[in-house]
Amino acid sequence: MVELEPQPRIDTIVRLPAGGDARRTEYVGTAWFDGKPIISGLTLQRSPNAPRGFRRTSFETAFFVPDSLPYDRGQLGGAVLSASVTLRASGGDSSAIVDAAATFVDDPSGTPTWIQLAVQANIGWPAGIGYRIVALTPLDAVR
Repeated sequence: MVELEPQPRIDTIVRLPAGGDARRTEYVGTAWFDGKPIISGLTLQRSPNAPRGFRRTSFETAFFVPDSLPYDRGQLGGAVLSASVTLRASGGDSSAIVDAAATFVDDPSGTPTWIQLAVQANIGWPAGIGYRIVALTPLDAVR
């Protein structure tokens, strides 16, 4: 279970060094794994919706960015995605984000294309990461 808290999306037009314009869209938010903890004073309590039982600390997951613009695969051309993640919370002693990558992924129905973030990590509960994805796309890539 991944609970996502997106921040407001920033969408601008930028001038490319080689000339021409592009759309620069910035996606920022937090992904909570096994539900967002309830903060009570200086303690964190498990969310009532969190799965019960043992949880492996090593995992891989992928999720669609909730506020992703709908992209047209045929218009993406030389689009570029840049992703960075940071550890927001982890109950483990040796927590690490091993890998994170953003990609354009087609909707199961075929269209449109969305942004998906894949994460590989070793983190204990509560587990939360902050993400920032910057998409640099042609102006006509958004449907």
